[in-house]
Amino acid sequence: MKAAEQGVLVEIDGKPMFTVATGDANSLSGETPTDLANAASRVLQKAWSEARERSDPRAAWIAAAKVSLAALLLAAVLYAIWKISRLVRAVVTRRLAKRLKSIPVAGVSSKISALSLSIASRSCVLIAWLLSLLVVFIFLTYSLDQFVFTRPMSEGLSHSFQSLLLQILNAVGAALPGMFIAVIIFLVAWIATQVSAEFFGHVALGNVKVGLLDKHTAPATRRIANASLWLFALTMAYPYLPGAQTEAFKGLTVILGIMVSIGASGLIGQIASGMILVYTRALAVGEYVRIQDCEGTVTELGLFVTRLRNGMGEKIALPNSVVLANVTRNYSRVTAGSGFVLDTTITIGYDTPWRQVHAMLLEAATTIPEISPDPAPYVVQTALSDFYVAYKLVVYVGAEKPAIRARVTSDLYASIQDTFNKYEVQIMSPNYFEDPEKPKIVPESEWFARPAAKAK
Repeated sequence: MKAAEQGVLVEIDGKPMFTVATGDANSLSGETPTDLANAASRVLQKAWSEARERSDPRAAWIAAAKVSLAALLLAAVLYAIWKISRLVRAVVTRRLAKRLKSIPVAGVSSKISALSLSIASRSCVLIAWLLSLLVVFIFLTYSLDQFVFTRPMSEGLSHSFQSLLLQILNAVGAALPGMFIAVIIFLVAWIATQVSAEFFGHVALGNVKVGLLDKHTAPATRRIANASLWLFALTMAYPYLPGAQTEAFKGLTVILGIMVSIGASGLIGQIASGMILVYTRALAVGEYVRIQDCEGTVTELGLFVTRLRNGMGEKIALPNSVVLANVTRNYSRVTAGSGFVLDTTITIGYDTPWRQVHAMLLEAATTIPEISPDPAPYVVQTALSDFYVAYKLVVYVGAEKPAIRARVTSDLYASIQDTFNKYEVQIMSPNYFEDPEKPKIVPESEWFARPAAKAK
C-alpha cells in the first residue's frame, strides 16, 4: 500500500490492484482510507492464499495431519476432564457429608444431606459435560478451518457462537432489572407467608380465636391463605420474569392454562369439599369415625383427602368429595375429651328374659378395663324380629389410638361369649330359625380347652 493522489493504492507484488479513494471511507464513523485499504488488503490476501491452497495437494495432507493431532489432543483432554470430574465430585461430596454430619440441630442433617449430596454430585457431572461440549466445539471449528473447502463453515460456527454469547449477555443484562423487581415481590410474599404461618400457629394452639377461625379451622385456612399469597405474588411478578413477553413464553402459558382448566374441575371440587368438611366441623383430627365401610381415627384433614388409621395398622385415604357425599358416623362426641363410642349387636331368642340379657351384657362390659364407667354402658333393644330380639350394647372407651379400639372390640366380644356361656344362654346371632336339639353353649369347665391356656 502507498499513498496516491486520489487516496491509497493497493499493490500485489509491485503491481497496482485498486485505489481506495478518500470518499470511499465513512468519515462520520471515524474511518480513514488507510483503514479501509488495510481491510480490503487482508481480504484480498486471504482470497489469494486460499486460491493457492486449492492448487497445492500438500495443503490437504498437512491439514489432515493437524486434524489427527487435534483429535488425539481432544481425546486426552476429554479423558482428563472426566477423570478430574470424578476426583472433584468424590472430594466435594465427602467434605459436604462431613459438614452435614457436624450440624448440631437434630433432624436437619438427615433431611437435607441426601438432597445436598445429590445436587453437588450432579453439578460436577453437569460442569464436566459443559466443558466436554466446549472442547468438542473448539475441535470442530479448528478442524473445519484447516481445509479450504470447509473453512466458511468454521467461520460461520465461530460467528454464530459469538453472536449467541452476545445475545445471552444482552438478554441477561436486559432481564436484571425485571428479575430484581420479581425477587422483591417474592421476598414480600415469603415474609407475608411467614407472618401468616405464625398467626395461624397461635390460632392452632388456642391462643387466638377470630370468629369461625379456631384451632380446628386454622390449618386448612393457613394453607389456603398461603396458596393465595403465592398465586398473587406470581401474578404480580409474571410481567417481570425473563422471557415473559416472548411469543414462546406466551404460548406455553396458554397451553398450561388450558391444561389446568381442563383438569382443575376435580381438583377444585376436592378442595371445596375439604373446606366444607372443615368449616362445618363434621369431623376433626383425633376423632373416631366411620365413613361407608371405612372406620378409624382421623389423622389428617387435607385439602384433597381425609386420612384415617384403623386398628389393624392400615392407613386409609378418602377423597374429600367421597367423604362429603356419604354419611359420616362420629363416635368421639358423646362426651367432652378424648375417647370413642363402641357398640355391638347380638340376637337372642324370645325364651330368654330381656332383663337377664341386659344384665349379662352390662356385666360383660364391666370386665374390660378400657371401658369407661362414665358415661355408663347401656343396652337398647333395636328389633323384635320373627324369631329373636336384637340387643345393642353401647359403651364408651376412654382412649384415642385406633389399635386400642380393635383390641377392646375383640375383648368385648370374648367377654360377651364367656358371660352368656356362664349363665347358659345361647347367642342366636346372626340368625335364629329353630331351637337346636342341644343348647349351643360352652360350659365354664371347657373355656380353656387345649390349646388355650388360662391367664395367670
